[in-house]
Amino acid sequence: MTSPIDFMRQAIALGERARYDAPPNPWVGCLIVKEGEIIGEGYTQPVGQPHAEICALQQAGEKAKGATLYVTLEPCPHTGQTPPCTEALIEAGIREVYVGIQDPDPRVQGKGVSRLQQAGIHVHHKLCEEEIRHALAPYLYHRRTTLPFTILKAAISLDGRMAAVNHASQWLTCALAREDAHLQRAASQAIVVGAGTALKDEPRLTVRHASWKHSQQPLRVVLDAKGRVPAKGALFDRQLAPTLVITTSLSSKEQRDAWELAGADVAVVAYSARGVDLHEAWHLLGKRSILQVLVEGGATLHTSLLETSLVNRLLIYIAPLFLGSSALPLYQKPIATLQHARRLSLQEVQRLDECVRLDYAIPIPLQEFDVDKAQALGIE
Repeated sequence: MTSPIDFMRQAIALGERARYDAPPNPWVGCLIVKEGEIIGEGYTQPVGQPHAEICALQQAGEKAKGATLYVTLEPCPHTGQTPPCTEALIEAGIREVYVGIQDPDPRVQGKGVSRLQQAGIHVHHKLCEEEIRHALAPYLYHRRTTLPFTILKAAISLDGRMAAVNHASQWLTCALAREDAHLQRAASQAIVVGAGTALKDEPRLTVRHASWKHSQQPLRVVLDAKGRVPAKGALFDRQLAPTLVITTSLSSKEQRDAWELAGADVAVVAYSARGVDLHEAWHLLGKRSILQVLVEGGATLHTSLLETSLVNRLLIYIAPLFLGSSALPLYQKPIATLQHARRLSLQEVQRLDECVRLDYAIPIPLQEFDVDKAQALGIE
């Protein structure tokens, strides 16, 4: 006999189908079950289209009356670009609802569950909570802090070097590792590089993977405090993807005008000792409803970010080679003793042909989201 946990895990798997298309909404999965059989299933559609619950109800039709619904995230009780899911569940005659986790968005945050209970629907809480929090980590973090969940990605040699003495870094890793990195791009709404990487590599920063079937590319973000990056090349080809340049008053008006003429958006933030004020830049990205940022910079940007409280995860691809002590390191700041070293939490290890992928969590303090910030973001 299938248990509630089994059904919820199926809902989690459904939600993963929406990971690339749902943002800035959460990638939610939903099942409707009656007499032990699944009669409806759904997952979040792109912005402005039905949420997971509505898709499942449409599939179930009149059979939904008296049925049990499993949904990974609390149903929304408010009207955004779509009507409230809670009202649709009530009108359909759903008898019982299993909710994976509460939605931290202040417009929901327990209100969805309360509305269902007021209508006489029996609601169960916190089923497969840990698995769902892991799956929805970028959404949950953004809704709590207004900041994007940030993944710092790097390819390094066995001796921890990002590039050879002559700054060459293509390609350290094997083809399978590079394919995996493109999937990380696909799951992100923005890819960030510094001016140094933009100048040296002239990257496209687009998703190029055989399984990529989606039309919208991530936003390409260049951090260029002094206006060093010329407004030309693949980074400024709008046919490939949109580009945002975040700069400071140290860049000339002529350079900013050139970026805009090339089709890029330009934002001016404060200047700090690290160049572009990273906290202001990240708040700017959060206001654009970017849930997840993938940073593909060089050692300078990586070191600067690791010195802030902005990085949530470190994603390292290790290549089977040595580059030597004179090659460019991943982290540039000297550390005096082991006691001063920052220890990370290993989450996952994966072999990719002759390379290894390591995922580390970086615990950072949360700044709770408030209603005023939610309204300012205008999140659906």
